[in-house]
Amino acid sequence: MIVTFDKDILMAAVAPAMAAVSNKNTIAAIEGICITANADGTCVLNAFDLEKGIRCIIHGEVEEVGSSIIAGQKLNQIIRSMPEDIRIEVSDRMRARIISGKSEFTINAMPGEEFPNMPVLEGDFAFEMPQSELRDAIVKTLYAVAQNEPRPALNGILFKLHDNTLTLVSSDSFRLALCEKEMRFENSKQTGALDFALIVPGKTVAELLKMLHDDDTPVRIQATNKHIIFEMDNLCFFSRLIDAEYVNYEKFIPKNPVTYVSVSCEALRGSLERASLVTEDRALGQAKSSVKFTLEDNLLQVSAISVNGTVNDQIPVEKTGPDMKIGFNCRYLLDALRACDTENLRLALVSPLVSMVITEDPDRMTDEERKAKEEKMEQRGILSESYTHLAVPCHLRE
Repeated sequence: MIVTFDKDILMAAVAPAMAAVSNKNTIAAIEGICITANADGTCVLNAFDLEKGIRCIIHGEVEEVGSSIIAGQKLNQIIRSMPEDIRIEVSDRMRARIISGKSEFTINAMPGEEFPNMPVLEGDFAFEMPQSELRDAIVKTLYAVAQNEPRPALNGILFKLHDNTLTLVSSDSFRLALCEKEMRFENSKQTGALDFALIVPGKTVAELLKMLHDDDTPVRIQATNKHIIFEMDNLCFFSRLIDAEYVNYEKFIPKNPVTYVSVSCEALRGSLERASLVTEDRALGQAKSSVKFTLEDNLLQVSAISVNGTVNDQIPVEKTGPDMKIGFNCRYLLDALRACDTENLRLALVSPLVSMVITEDPDRMTDEERKAKEEKMEQRGILSESYTHLAVPCHLRE
């Protein structure tokens, strides 16, 4: 195999492929990227760690067709260090020469035939949506995915589409994040409405987020009963699904709040970031200290006490309903606020023992903000959108 690539084009293909290169496996082939050069100048790059994979098609100057596996980590490092266009030559003895200008590396390679068989990338249904909208929904939910939870379903994000509404849900049992986007989804595979619920591993979604652009370029989504497939430009990213049933998240959302608070997202986020200077000290193992909210009249007092000291802060709010004192894990609540992208929030509370619901506050939007949002939604084909974050309270020590 002999092929020459433009450096930028090759880097743009290899960088996302690293998400599917295994670095902890006894199978040498899946620690590499399989490059297949065809006579028509198309080159297919495959990476597959047996759980998730990437297929990318780029063009190069092919002098000799062939298929070879080159160690992913080494290839990525070499490409980044090269000065200009990159020529890859793989001999019959499986020695790969990587040449750029006056620079040259020689490393071992493997025959492409040893690369594991990838699943058939053809879903039972398919639909498209703007990359920016999928990216936005992921940003609002990824933070609440559990890590190494014994319940497999919580280690992923629920993707549910029903009545033209795509819902993403995540929860680690201490918090819950939900984002809904209503659009006119069309199934390009068959007639009939789209209706499904899938659980995508959190690690897969985290890698997908790095690949999505914040623009209106479409991403095509397909799925089978075992895999989900995302297609963007010349890139195809797929992953196994989590075979489990997601929790009934709707029952955890309080239905009858008694206290409503309208507050500036920036002001509340800033207050919690200041409080975290006292509540969090990883050197002392204090990353989960609580912060107390005291709601009296139209004032929210944020306070915390730890071995590092104390903090007290006050934020003006608009409150309806009885006063209340309630405590939260500072870091968990801060993660939720960082996922919010609106200027004003509505906090809904039932009691100090029931989760607080965080949503956008449409009543405090200016006419200009509302008009700008409506124009953006119309441009991207969004009929409606919303997000909900649930913060579970913690015990307060007086």
